[in-house]
Amino acid sequence: MIASCPQCQTRYRLAREKIGPQGARIRCSQCQTIFRVQAPPAGTPTPAEARPSPVATPAAAPAPAPRVTPAPAAAPAPKVTPPPARPAPPPAPPKPLPPLARALVAERDADHAKALVELLAAWRIECDVVDDGSEALLHLFRNPPALAILGIDLPALAGSRIAEIAQRASDLAPVKLIRVATSSDQDGAPGFDAEEMLEAGDYPAGVAEILERIGVGAKPVAPVTPPALTPPAPKLPELPEIPDVPMPKPRPAPAAPVAKPVAKPAPAPAVKPAPAPAAAPRAPSSDPAIAAAERLARIAVSDVILYNQDKFAAAAARGSAAKELAGELAEARQHFNSRVAPAVRAERDFLVEELERRAAVLKQG
Repeated sequence: MIASCPQCQTRYRLAREKIGPQGARIRCSQCQTIFRVQAPPAGTPTPAEARPSPVATPAAAPAPAPRVTPAPAAAPAPKVTPPPARPAPPPAPPKPLPPLARALVAERDADHAKALVELLAAWRIECDVVDDGSEALLHLFRNPPALAILGIDLPALAGSRIAEIAQRASDLAPVKLIRVATSSDQDGAPGFDAEEMLEAGDYPAGVAEILERIGVGAKPVAPVTPPALTPPAPKLPELPEIPDVPMPKPRPAPAAPVAKPVAKPAPAPAVKPAPAPAAAPRAPSSDPAIAAAERLARIAVSDVILYNQDKFAAAAARGSAAKELAGELAEARQHFNSRVAPAVRAERDFLVEELERRAAVLKQG
Protein backbone atom coordinates (compact mmCIF):
# COMPACT_ATOMS: atom_id res chain seq x y z
CA MET A 1 0.00 0.00 0.00
CA ILE A 2 1.04 3.65 -0.46
CA ALA A 3 1.04 6.17 2.40
CA SER A 4 1.44 9.93 1.93
CA CYS A 5 2.97 12.43 4.46
CA PRO A 6 0.28 14.97 5.37
CA GLN A 7 2.89 17.72 5.73
CA CYS A 8 5.15 17.52 2.67
CA GLN A 9 3.10 15.04 0.56
CA THR A 10 6.01 12.59 0.25
CA ARG A 11 4.67 9.09 -0.59
CA TYR A 12 5.90 5.80 0.81
CA ARG A 13 5.31 2.14 -0.13
CA LEU A 14 4.38 0.05 2.93
CA ALA A 15 3.78 -3.67 3.32
CA ARG A 16 0.34 -4.45 4.63
CA GLU A 17 1.75 -7.04 6.98
CA LYS A 18 3.70 -4.30 8.79
CA ILE A 19 0.52 -2.46 9.76
CA GLY A 20 -1.29 -3.88 12.72
CA PRO A 21 -5.01 -3.61 13.49
CA GLN A 22 -4.44 -0.33 15.37
CA GLY A 23 -2.40 1.09 12.48
CA ALA A 24 1.24 2.16 12.47
CA ARG A 25 3.12 5.38 13.30
CA ILE A 26 5.38 6.56 10.47
CA ARG A 27 8.10 9.27 10.62
CA CYS A 28 8.63 11.15 7.35
CA SER A 29 12.29 11.02 6.36
CA GLN A 30 11.97 14.38 4.60
CA CYS A 31 10.29 16.64 7.14
CA GLN A 32 10.45 14.38 10.21
CA THR A 33 6.65 14.56 10.64
CA ILE A 34 5.13 11.63 12.57
CA PHE A 35 1.71 10.44 11.29
CA ARG A 36 -0.45 7.33 11.69
CA VAL A 37 -1.39 4.93 8.83
CA GLN A 38 -4.41 2.58 9.01
CA ALA A 39 -4.47 -0.76 7.18
CA PRO A 40 -7.00 -1.03 4.27
CA PRO A 41 -10.05 -3.32 4.76
CA ALA A 42 -9.54 -7.06 4.20
CA GLY A 43 -10.06 -8.32 0.62
CA THR A 44 -8.70 -5.20 -1.01
CA PRO A 45 -6.45 -6.29 -3.88
CA THR A 46 -2.82 -5.48 -3.40
CA PRO A 47 -1.11 -3.93 -6.41
CA ALA A 48 2.07 -5.51 -7.61
CA GLU A 49 4.08 -2.55 -6.65
CA ALA A 50 2.79 -2.66 -3.12
CA ARG A 51 4.45 -5.92 -2.17
CA PRO A 52 5.87 -6.02 1.35
CA SER A 53 9.18 -4.43 1.65
CA PRO A 54 11.27 -4.17 4.83
CA VAL A 55 11.96 -0.51 4.35
CA ALA A 56 9.58 2.23 3.23
CA THR A 57 10.92 3.84 0.11
CA PRO A 58 9.60 7.32 -0.75
CA ALA A 59 7.94 7.55 -4.14
CA ALA A 60 8.88 10.29 -6.46
CA ALA A 61 6.49 13.21 -6.25
CA PRO A 62 6.30 16.28 -8.40
CA ALA A 63 8.10 19.22 -6.77
CA PRO A 64 5.67 21.93 -5.71
CA ALA A 65 5.83 25.13 -7.70
CA PRO A 66 7.57 27.93 -5.79
CA ARG A 67 5.36 30.67 -4.47
CA VAL A 68 5.98 34.03 -6.00
CA THR A 69 5.53 36.91 -3.56
CA PRO A 70 5.20 40.28 -5.24
CA ALA A 71 7.77 42.81 -4.04
CA PRO A 72 6.25 45.60 -1.92
CA ALA A 73 6.08 49.01 -3.49
CA ALA A 74 8.84 51.30 -2.36
CA ALA A 75 7.61 53.74 0.29
CA PRO A 76 8.47 57.39 -0.21
CA ALA A 77 11.41 58.53 1.87
CA PRO A 78 10.22 60.51 4.93
CA LYS A 79 11.21 64.11 5.22
CA VAL A 80 13.84 64.61 7.88
CA THR A 81 13.49 67.84 9.83
CA PRO A 82 16.68 68.78 11.66
CA PRO A 83 16.14 69.38 15.40
CA PRO A 84 16.29 72.97 16.56
CA ALA A 85 19.69 74.06 17.74
CA ARG A 86 19.97 73.95 21.52
CA PRO A 87 21.68 76.78 23.35
CA ALA A 88 25.05 75.92 24.77
CA PRO A 89 24.85 74.98 28.47
CA PRO A 90 26.32 77.51 30.88
CA PRO A 91 29.81 76.67 32.10
CA ALA A 92 29.86 74.60 35.26
CA PRO A 93 30.93 76.53 38.35
CA PRO A 94 34.43 75.68 39.52
CA LYS A 95 34.56 72.98 42.14
CA PRO A 96 35.55 74.24 45.59
CA LEU A 97 39.01 73.27 46.65
CA PRO A 98 39.29 70.82 49.54
CA PRO A 99 39.93 72.35 52.97
CA LEU A 100 43.49 72.48 54.22
CA ALA A 101 42.79 72.72 57.95
CA ARG A 102 40.00 72.59 60.52
CA ALA A 103 39.20 75.24 63.14
CA LEU A 104 37.05 75.49 66.25
CA VAL A 105 35.06 78.74 66.56
CA ALA A 106 33.77 79.36 70.09
CA GLU A 107 31.50 82.41 69.83
CA ARG A 108 28.21 83.15 71.56
CA ASP A 109 27.22 85.88 69.07
CA ALA A 110 25.64 84.36 65.93
CA ASP A 111 26.66 87.27 63.66
CA HIS A 112 30.30 87.05 64.70
CA ALA A 113 30.28 83.28 64.25
CA LYS A 114 28.82 83.59 60.74
CA ALA A 115 31.40 86.22 59.74
CA LEU A 116 34.22 84.02 61.04
CA VAL A 117 32.96 80.96 59.16
CA GLU A 118 32.86 82.93 55.88
CA LEU A 119 36.33 84.36 56.46
CA LEU A 120 37.87 80.98 57.30
CA ALA A 121 36.14 79.29 54.34
CA ALA A 122 37.94 81.71 52.00
CA TRP A 123 41.20 80.53 53.60
CA ARG A 124 40.16 76.89 52.94
CA ILE A 125 39.56 76.19 56.62
CA GLU A 126 36.44 74.27 57.64
CA CYS A 127 34.82 75.21 60.96
CA ASP A 128 33.13 73.60 63.94
CA VAL A 129 31.06 76.22 65.80
CA VAL A 130 30.06 76.14 69.48
CA ASP A 131 28.53 78.88 71.62
CA ASP A 132 29.55 77.72 75.08
CA GLY A 133 32.91 77.64 76.85
CA SER A 134 32.53 74.17 78.36
CA GLU A 135 31.54 72.74 74.96
CA ALA A 136 34.60 74.38 73.42
CA LEU A 137 36.92 72.74 75.97
CA LEU A 138 35.33 69.31 75.44
CA HIS A 139 35.65 69.71 71.67
CA LEU A 140 39.34 70.59 72.00
CA PHE A 141 40.13 67.37 73.88
CA ARG A 142 37.86 65.06 71.85
CA ASN A 143 38.79 66.28 68.37
CA PRO A 144 41.78 68.67 68.49
CA PRO A 145 41.71 71.14 65.55
CA ALA A 146 44.60 73.01 63.97
CA LEU A 147 43.18 76.36 65.14
CA ALA A 148 40.84 77.51 67.93
CA ILE A 149 39.28 81.01 68.10
CA LEU A 150 37.85 81.93 71.52
CA GLY A 151 35.35 84.79 71.31
CA ILE A 152 34.13 87.39 73.79
CA ASP A 153 32.41 86.55 77.08
CA LEU A 154 31.85 82.83 76.53
CA PRO A 155 29.24 81.44 78.93
CA ALA A 156 30.08 78.65 81.41
CA LEU A 157 33.86 78.96 80.94
CA ALA A 158 35.88 82.06 80.03
CA GLY A 159 38.23 82.08 77.07
CA SER A 160 41.22 82.81 79.32
CA ARG A 161 40.49 79.70 81.39
CA ILE A 162 40.12 77.56 78.24
CA ALA A 163 43.46 78.86 76.97
CA GLU A 164 45.15 78.07 80.29
CA ILE A 165 43.85 74.47 80.36
CA ALA A 166 44.74 73.93 76.70
CA GLN A 167 48.27 75.29 77.14
CA ARG A 168 48.89 73.03 80.13
CA ALA A 169 47.76 69.90 78.23
CA SER A 170 50.57 68.34 76.20
CA ASP A 171 48.03 66.69 73.85
CA LEU A 172 46.87 70.13 72.70
CA ALA A 173 50.33 71.57 72.05
CA PRO A 174 49.86 71.66 68.20
CA VAL A 175 46.61 73.69 68.48
CA LYS A 176 47.01 77.39 67.65
CA LEU A 177 44.94 79.55 70.02
CA ILE A 178 43.48 82.98 69.17
CA ARG A 179 41.63 84.76 71.97
CA VAL A 180 39.60 87.95 71.90
CA ALA A 181 40.33 90.06 74.97
CA THR A 182 38.33 93.01 76.32
CA SER A 183 38.88 95.39 79.18
CA SER A 184 36.49 93.38 81.35
CA ASP A 185 38.15 90.04 80.53
CA GLN A 186 40.59 88.57 83.01
CA ASP A 187 44.04 87.69 81.76
CA GLY A 188 45.03 84.07 81.71
CA ALA A 189 47.70 82.55 83.88
CA PRO A 190 51.18 83.91 83.12
CA GLY A 191 52.81 81.81 80.43
CA PHE A 192 49.61 79.85 79.76
CA ASP A 193 47.48 82.27 77.77
CA ALA A 194 46.69 82.12 74.04
CA GLU A 195 49.56 82.68 71.59
CA GLU A 196 47.57 85.29 69.65
CA MET A 197 45.38 88.02 71.16
CA LEU A 198 42.86 90.31 69.45
CA GLU A 199 41.26 93.48 70.70
CA ALA A 200 37.49 93.69 70.43
CA GLY A 201 37.73 96.45 67.80
CA ASP A 202 39.91 94.28 65.51
CA TYR A 203 37.56 91.33 65.69
CA PRO A 204 36.77 89.47 63.46
CA ALA A 205 38.62 91.23 60.58
CA GLY A 206 41.98 90.93 62.36
CA VAL A 207 41.85 87.12 62.21
CA ALA A 208 43.04 87.22 58.56
CA GLU A 209 46.31 88.93 59.53
CA ILE A 210 46.96 86.33 62.22
CA LEU A 211 46.23 83.45 59.81
CA GLU A 212 48.84 84.80 57.40
CA ARG A 213 51.36 85.19 60.22
CA ILE A 214 50.95 81.72 61.73
CA GLY A 215 50.63 79.99 58.34
CA VAL A 216 47.26 78.22 58.73
CA GLY A 217 45.14 77.73 55.59
CA ALA A 218 45.80 79.40 52.22
CA LYS A 219 45.48 83.13 51.60
CA PRO A 220 42.69 83.81 49.06
CA VAL A 221 43.53 85.53 45.77
CA ALA A 222 40.79 88.13 46.26
CA PRO A 223 40.86 89.66 49.74
CA VAL A 224 37.84 88.85 51.88
CA THR A 225 36.59 91.67 54.07
CA PRO A 226 34.13 90.51 56.71
CA PRO A 227 31.30 92.88 57.61
CA ALA A 228 32.01 95.42 60.33
CA LEU A 229 30.37 94.11 63.47
CA THR A 230 29.87 95.81 66.77
CA PRO A 231 31.29 93.72 69.59
CA PRO A 232 28.70 92.78 72.19
CA ALA A 233 28.77 94.84 75.35
CA PRO A 234 30.27 92.99 78.30
CA LYS A 235 27.79 91.64 80.77
CA LEU A 236 27.50 93.79 83.87
CA PRO A 237 26.59 92.25 87.21
CA GLU A 238 22.96 92.75 88.09
CA LEU A 239 22.34 94.94 91.13
CA PRO A 240 20.25 93.33 93.86
CA GLU A 241 16.77 94.71 94.26
CA ILE A 242 16.23 96.78 97.41
CA PRO A 243 12.92 95.87 99.03
CA ASP A 244 10.56 98.66 100.01
CA VAL A 245 10.75 99.28 103.75
CA PRO A 246 7.53 100.74 105.19
CA MET A 247 7.98 103.89 107.22
CA PRO A 248 7.22 103.42 110.96
CA LYS A 249 4.02 105.04 112.15
CA PRO A 250 4.47 107.87 114.69
CA ARG A 251 3.67 106.82 118.22
CA PRO A 252 1.41 109.01 120.37
CA ALA A 253 3.14 110.99 123.08
CA PRO A 254 2.77 109.49 126.58
CA ALA A 255 0.31 111.19 128.89
CA ALA A 256 2.70 111.28 131.81
CA PRO A 257 6.44 111.15 131.95
CA VAL A 258 7.61 107.63 132.47
CA ALA A 259 10.92 106.81 133.99
CA LYS A 260 13.11 105.41 131.34
CA PRO A 261 15.22 102.43 132.23
CA VAL A 262 18.90 102.83 132.04
CA ALA A 263 19.99 101.72 128.63
CA LYS A 264 22.34 98.82 128.71
CA PRO A 265 25.46 99.28 126.70
CA ALA A 266 25.17 97.59 123.39
CA PRO A 267 27.27 94.48 123.14
CA ALA A 268 30.37 94.87 121.09
CA PRO A 269 29.91 93.37 117.66
CA ALA A 270 31.51 90.03 117.22
CA VAL A 271 34.67 90.33 115.27
CA LYS A 272 34.71 87.73 112.54
CA PRO A 273 38.10 86.25 111.96
CA ALA A 274 39.57 87.21 108.65
CA PRO A 275 39.20 84.43 106.11
CA ALA A 276 42.31 82.47 105.52
CA PRO A 277 44.00 83.37 102.28
CA ALA A 278 43.49 80.91 99.46
CA ALA A 279 46.16 78.33 99.13
CA ALA A 280 48.61 79.39 96.49
CA PRO A 281 49.89 76.80 94.05
CA ARG A 282 53.23 75.32 94.82
CA ALA A 283 56.22 76.64 92.98
CA PRO A 284 57.11 74.40 90.03
CA SER A 285 59.42 71.63 91.15
CA SER A 286 62.93 71.41 89.75
CA ASP A 287 62.38 67.65 89.34
CA PRO A 288 60.95 67.12 85.81
CA ALA A 289 58.98 64.04 86.89
CA ILE A 290 57.28 65.85 89.80
CA ALA A 291 56.60 68.93 87.63
CA ALA A 292 54.96 66.71 85.00
CA ALA A 293 52.84 65.04 87.72
CA GLU A 294 51.69 68.43 89.04
CA ARG A 295 50.77 69.56 85.53
CA LEU A 296 48.82 66.35 84.86
CA ALA A 297 47.01 66.72 88.21
CA ARG A 298 45.89 70.26 87.32
CA ILE A 299 44.47 69.03 84.02
CA ALA A 300 42.72 66.03 85.61
CA VAL A 301 41.17 68.11 88.41
CA SER A 302 40.04 70.73 85.88
CA ASP A 303 38.14 68.00 84.00
CA VAL A 304 36.52 66.76 87.23
CA ILE A 305 35.38 70.27 88.13
CA LEU A 306 34.16 70.94 84.58
CA TYR A 307 31.85 67.92 84.59
CA ASN A 308 30.65 68.48 88.19
CA GLN A 309 30.49 72.26 88.57
CA ASP A 310 27.40 72.43 90.83
CA LYS A 311 28.50 69.56 93.02
CA PHE A 312 32.01 70.99 93.35
CA ALA A 313 30.71 74.47 94.27
CA ALA A 314 28.44 73.05 96.98
CA ALA A 315 31.18 70.78 98.36
CA ALA A 316 33.71 73.61 98.35
CA ALA A 317 31.32 75.79 100.35
CA ARG A 318 31.01 73.01 102.97
CA GLY A 319 34.75 72.39 102.99
CA SER A 320 34.44 68.74 101.98
CA ALA A 321 35.36 68.76 98.29
CA ALA A 322 37.80 65.84 98.50
CA LYS A 323 35.28 63.68 100.39
CA GLU A 324 32.20 64.40 98.26
CA LEU A 325 34.03 64.11 94.92
CA ALA A 326 35.96 60.96 95.89
CA GLY A 327 34.17 58.87 93.25
CA GLU A 328 34.82 61.35 90.44
CA LEU A 329 38.42 61.73 91.58
CA ALA A 330 38.88 57.94 91.48
CA GLU A 331 38.13 57.88 87.75
CA ALA A 332 40.69 60.62 87.12
CA ARG A 333 43.18 58.77 89.32
CA GLN A 334 43.20 55.74 86.99
CA HIS A 335 44.41 57.89 84.11
CA PHE A 336 46.84 59.74 86.42
CA ASN A 337 48.38 56.50 87.77
CA SER A 338 48.85 55.12 84.25
CA ARG A 339 51.09 58.06 83.32
CA VAL A 340 52.95 58.76 86.59
CA ALA A 341 55.57 56.46 88.04
CA PRO A 342 54.80 54.87 91.47
CA ALA A 343 57.88 56.49 93.01
CA VAL A 344 56.57 59.95 92.09
CA ARG A 345 53.02 59.16 93.29
CA ALA A 346 54.46 58.18 96.67
CA GLU A 347 55.69 61.75 97.24
CA ARG A 348 52.17 63.09 97.95
CA ASP A 349 48.56 62.91 96.76
CA PHE A 350 48.76 65.31 93.82
CA LEU A 351 45.05 65.05 92.88
CA VAL A 352 43.59 65.68 96.36
CA GLU A 353 46.06 68.51 96.95
CA GLU A 354 45.05 70.25 93.69
CA LEU A 355 41.30 69.70 94.33
CA GLU A 356 41.48 71.19 97.84
CA ARG A 357 43.48 74.14 96.55
CA ARG A 358 40.85 74.84 93.88
CA ALA A 359 38.08 74.50 96.46
CA ALA A 360 39.82 77.02 98.74
CA VAL A 361 40.13 79.48 95.84
CA LEU A 362 36.43 79.13 95.03
CA LYS A 363 35.39 79.50 98.68
CA GLN A 364 37.58 82.55 99.09
CA GLY A 365 35.76 84.07 96.08
